[in-house]
Amino acid sequence: MELKKYQQKTLDKLSDYLKEVSKFGPKHAFISATGLPYKDEFFGEKVPFVCIKIPTGGGKTLVGCHATTSIMDTFLKEKMSRGIVMWFVPSEAIKSQTLRKFKDRKDTHRKVLDDYFDNNVKVFSNEEALKIRHEDVENNLCIIISSFDAFRKEKTLQNKYKVYQENGVLLNHFENIDESSILEKDETGVIKSLANVIRLSNPLIVIDEGHRSKTSLSITFLNELNPSFVIEYTATPRPESNILVEIRSSELKEEEMVKLPLVLESHTQWQTAVLQGAVRREELEAIAKKEKEPIRPIALLQAEQEKEDVHKITVGKIREFLIKERKIPEEQIVIKTSKNNDLEGIDLFAKDCKIRYIITVNALAEGWDCSFAYLLISVANIGSKIAVEQIIGRIMRMPYAKKKQNEDLNRSYVFASARNFNEAANQIISGLEDNGFSKLDLILAGSKKTSYEFDVERKITEDFTMPLMAYGNEELTFEDLLGEDYELHKQEVKFDFVVHYDSDGRAIIDIKENDEWVQGRQQTLKLTRRDKYCSKKELVQWIDKKLRFTMLDKADKVKFLEKIIDNIKGHTVSDLSINRYVLRDQLEGRINSVLVEHTKKRFDALLKEGNIKLVNSEKYPEIITLSEGLSQEFNKNYYAKIDKLNKEEQRFIERLDLDTLPNIKFWIRNRERKDPFYLQGWQRNKFYPDFIALTNKGNLLALEWKGEDRISNEDTKYKQDLARVWEKVGKNNHFFLVHNGNIEEVLTQIKQL
Repeated sequence: MELKKYQQKTLDKLSDYLKEVSKFGPKHAFISATGLPYKDEFFGEKVPFVCIKIPTGGGKTLVGCHATTSIMDTFLKEKMSRGIVMWFVPSEAIKSQTLRKFKDRKDTHRKVLDDYFDNNVKVFSNEEALKIRHEDVENNLCIIISSFDAFRKEKTLQNKYKVYQENGVLLNHFENIDESSILEKDETGVIKSLANVIRLSNPLIVIDEGHRSKTSLSITFLNELNPSFVIEYTATPRPESNILVEIRSSELKEEEMVKLPLVLESHTQWQTAVLQGAVRREELEAIAKKEKEPIRPIALLQAEQEKEDVHKITVGKIREFLIKERKIPEEQIVIKTSKNNDLEGIDLFAKDCKIRYIITVNALAEGWDCSFAYLLISVANIGSKIAVEQIIGRIMRMPYAKKKQNEDLNRSYVFASARNFNEAANQIISGLEDNGFSKLDLILAGSKKTSYEFDVERKITEDFTMPLMAYGNEELTFEDLLGEDYELHKQEVKFDFVVHYDSDGRAIIDIKENDEWVQGRQQTLKLTRRDKYCSKKELVQWIDKKLRFTMLDKADKVKFLEKIIDNIKGHTVSDLSINRYVLRDQLEGRINSVLVEHTKKRFDALLKEGNIKLVNSEKYPEIITLSEGLSQEFNKNYYAKIDKLNKEEQRFIERLDLDTLPNIKFWIRNRERKDPFYLQGWQRNKFYPDFIALTNKGNLLALEWKGEDRISNEDTKYKQDLARVWEKVGKNNHFFLVHNGNIEEVLTQIKQL
């Protein structure tokens, strides 16, 4: 499954952090990555604790699966892809949902884990983990999915909870271990409990849907589980969270994941709210049929309570109103409450499913998902505890994650019963913010504003394209430069394998006579585990899988790896296997160097032969979606607004935008991986210059801003060299590397174009 751009951005930022944290520790790595202070009151200075903020509907759990592979593969690589991952969720409903996903080998989440860990993955509920075997933990990555409540108890009450109780089934976990202060003991010695098994494993802790458990008490107990790394996924982080990545709601909309904006209509009479909601649902279904969209819009109706009460608007009253007043067929209406579940065993996406109305109280607050849900009709007193915000996230997922032709099908709708309109609007805004969205994602029905707040139109009417590097008549790719007949295993490669140990002892592994190894990072307990990759074939298969060079033929890559291993002197296959992460990293760097050396020669040859040319990119879109609420307006910007620039970029672009440069027709902020212009050269990654501009004479400018610390590094030199080729190939192309030290010089040159 291909990741969305914001999901890949999240994983890329996490990957950059993981590289830094191994060198400089959690605090300095976080400050370097974000520029924000690091909060270590929960887990101290040595255990990384980071937060990924993604709004509801953004696929937090899928990102969590990919992130687990990255963390185990880098910062926790000495665990050899084994041990325990504690996956905490806030409720039994989400726990059941997550267990279903993780235990189903056909599910995308499980496939990510199985693919990366060679199917050596075992999934347990916290109840099932009470019987977890020593060999399970020793030979697999064991993911224990638990609600917070199973662990979150005061010490004085721990004997009442099974995870802390003596458990003879777990005896084997405690054989031949060193005594340690991290283990809980009683008068007879170490308690053989699940909690102590987890402490022994020094687990990776994942907090999923962290916004459902906002109090400090919710996570303070986690520190007693002796974690090695803690990562949290949430829509609304707690004040103590270290936000490493923040994804905006507009990024989800741009990737067609959510139905935004949300349209609010409020009525003082609950019957009117229900009636108008039903009418709108029917209109949406008619639009879907006309547009041939395979969608059956569903309305969620929120009652005040289930039990009949003359003073309350109950589930029964709403059902009766729909049938009698709106003439809705009974088979189109179901009830989903804590006591009554008409949805049991029903596939709401099935073509023959007739359900169009689901009446609930708050049973859909979490652990429920159907992207056909378009409308929330709430007759509950909007100021009461049973607030609209509890289920607002249920209607925002986009069916099939694909934008629809008719804009009405790209929106979600709330019909609320409230004493006044402002009260309803404020409550909905609160609900949006509790799900990681913004008040700017809301449109009030009947208002003049009909467009989405983050959608920005072009200010310049003319279409615009930029020239891309091309081979033949197509855009140049790295694969073009590599060539179809390239064979890695035939290349003469010098490879001297050297084992590097971290100075703080993170990767120290002692080889024993029986080919077992001892891991010791952050652990007072030494856990002896057998190495599983001790034959050359198994080792090669493992490295092949971990080295993601998709442009290479698998058989060719395997032959290359076999040749390299055969030629390594001074290490047995067992030595190499035990240090396979170090070997993999060194091989990755060496292969990349060999490929780039080849592609550079081929690029230079094609350039000399005149085969590197230019083709036009796709045109810049008429509407772009901003990532942030804070936006800026400029005189000569191609679009009405752009996302906020940093201070240095802004100072430069203000100079470019002023009338002192009358030859500038317009300029565009070129967004990485979003906009159509980039430069492809002999390295694998595409280069997106920060800004582009067009002069009145037709000259095309590409401008790259660099901070003082990055003016002369290797990456900057490569970008300059590549951009010079782009200039040379195109008659009117001009590239400028801009920094604080040369702004005046650059502006003077631009003024002549």
